[in-house]
Amino acid sequence: MTKMIVNADDFGLSEAVNYGILSAHKNGIVTSTTIMPNMPAFENAVNILKENSELGCGVHMTLSLNEPVLSNHKTIVDSKGKFFRRITNELVREKFDLDEVYNEFCAQIDKVVNSGIKIDHLDSHHHVHTLESLQPVIEKIVKKYNLPIRGGFESSINYDKTITMIDSFYGENVKENYFDKFIDEIKKYDIVDFMCHPSFIDESLVNFTSYSMQRMKEYSILTDNNLKEKLKENNIELIKYSDL
Repeated sequence: MTKMIVNADDFGLSEAVNYGILSAHKNGIVTSTTIMPNMPAFENAVNILKENSELGCGVHMTLSLNEPVLSNHKTIVDSKGKFFRRITNELVREKFDLDEVYNEFCAQIDKVVNSGIKIDHLDSHHHVHTLESLQPVIEKIVKKYNLPIRGGFESSINYDKTITMIDSFYGENVKENYFDKFIDEIKKYDIVDFMCHPSFIDESLVNFTSYSMQRMKEYSILTDNNLKEKLKENNIELIKYSDL
């Protein structure tokens, strides 16, 4: 049997994202989410989580959107105090003080914990935590917090609580037949993190990202009335990180 964590990224990005994720949890297969502590709808997201404790929650560590939680950075922000939108190994090696990255990630995680939310895992926006250049930071993060973390993309994390991610439910692959086409990919794993971005749409979301209308399509697929039964027939069990 495959145990699948259906994790909706970007909780806190906007209120439409928050309510879309909540609805995809209540009416579909989403079991988990990851919250962005530096985004404008963070407090709204916290309130939703406090009223819906059955929705698992981790921290979506952010280094490439909006402003940091801490205000004293010199190397990881631009001249306006905003995060750089595209984080590469070259940018990190040329500009970033890794202590600033570590302090910012800790501040983001601690902000969620101090808001009263019990977190059960970590991942990151644009998967920056998998960049080879940031590996020393992530090694310190997992040692400090001892939480499961999403794996995949550029570099592997030498950590026994790393959970493999499926990232194929994105962009052009977001179609009604996705689970017919990719079900065998999911069944290869004993435990897997299924990344998704279901959402409703508001102006704030559209202003932050070009990947907006596709989120409504994701929402529609993830809340299909027959999907839970299809997964059950294929011996796929829906869990959250705290069930591990």
